[in-house]
Amino acid sequence: MTKRERVMATLRGEKTDRPPITAYRHFPKVEREPRDLANIMLKWQKDYDWDIVKVHPSAVYMQEAYGDKIDYVNYEQEIFPTKLSSAAKGYDLSVFKILDMTNQVLKDHVEAIKLIRDGLDEDVPILQTVFTPLQIVSGVFDLPFVRRHFPADREENPIFKIMEEHEEELLKALDNITETYINYWKALKEVGCDGFFLAGISWARTDYMKFEEWEKFVKRFDVKFSQAVKNDGGIIMYHTCGIKSNPDRFKDFPIDILHWDQGAEDNPSIKEASAYLGKITPMGGVDEMIFGNNSEEEIARQAKKAIEENKDIPFILAPYCSVSIHSTDAEMRAFRDSVEK
Repeated sequence: MTKRERVMATLRGEKTDRPPITAYRHFPKVEREPRDLANIMLKWQKDYDWDIVKVHPSAVYMQEAYGDKIDYVNYEQEIFPTKLSSAAKGYDLSVFKILDMTNQVLKDHVEAIKLIRDGLDEDVPILQTVFTPLQIVSGVFDLPFVRRHFPADREENPIFKIMEEHEEELLKALDNITETYINYWKALKEVGCDGFFLAGISWARTDYMKFEEWEKFVKRFDVKFSQAVKNDGGIIMYHTCGIKSNPDRFKDFPIDILHWDQGAEDNPSIKEASAYLGKITPMGGVDEMIFGNNSEEEIARQAKKAIEENKDIPFILAPYCSVSIHSTDAEMRAFRDSVEK
């Protein structure tokens, strides 16, 4: 089977020769300029022969599109380029307009996708990455970032006060970002992009956002964007991150793939979730936190265990989230080779 045939058959719920496999990581300092990003993604693909090219641009590129000034030379916590200044003064929601494709940051990332598509020597699905619109507001406003396995206290995040005191303005901002994403998708599709990795970050975490808040400020806009992409023939791979990430909330989303951490606190296994996901394809299987520790034997063990446990379930094998920038070639090859008989 070709990579596209394997992926599309899996998304239709059909058995294939083996599970599709993919992985992704940050590439500090070579993730912003179109040629740099394309070259590193093409090398990543050439080295490991993934079934899906999940493009991994800077985590803050959409904030930059809205006017944040970013230093791509100096990084914080290894993977976050330093923010020099904000697009907004205070919590000014009016900065979130509908952007069109005259925006240079968006144009650069469309160019990167075209370079990737042109540089691939076979037909592999390409997915660009975007965050749920609420995360763009949160990032521009420098609000707390909820990390995968770390505790989070809603009392420490001003976003909830903004929701309460400026609901209509926030909803308008989120809708404008969603419309921006739809404009972006139309341009990306023209250059060979197949869809998106839509990251819900950790906003679905139990006891962080109230369910009603999540429905109003996250689900509403992720569904709108996903449906627009689906209506236009695109693929949506949705990621709900970290502990207590509630994959059951996404069973009615118009998405193709749901990716979550099956090993984290209060999260179900692929087999457990497949009972309610219906036509949505589960993705995961291997703990991303063990990469970067010379853990090739454990990576291979976990991957083969996931393949065996889910042999009757169409799924995509992947680490639970982005792997360490210190992941070794031996680790990546152990993971990639796990699907080969």
